[in-house]
Amino acid sequence: MNADCKDTDFYLTQLMSDECACGSPKRPRHSFCYRCYRSLPRHMQHDLYQYIGDGYEEAYEAAVEWLEL
Repeated sequence: MNADCKDTDFYLTQLMSDECACGSPKRPRHSFCYRCYRSLPRHMQHDLYQYIGDGYEEAYEAAVEWLEL
């Protein structure tokens, strides 16, 4: 599902959850668990620091696709 089909609540819920998209534990306010985050290319890691509504959604979807989750 692409970013256009999901709403802001989805991304906020994912960001604040304690479970990564891969199913591993993660810290709230982090997009992914340490392992997933560190496996992303540096530019994708950087892109995840954008605000929701200002590019975060696209960055998150690109990361999920890259990680094949």
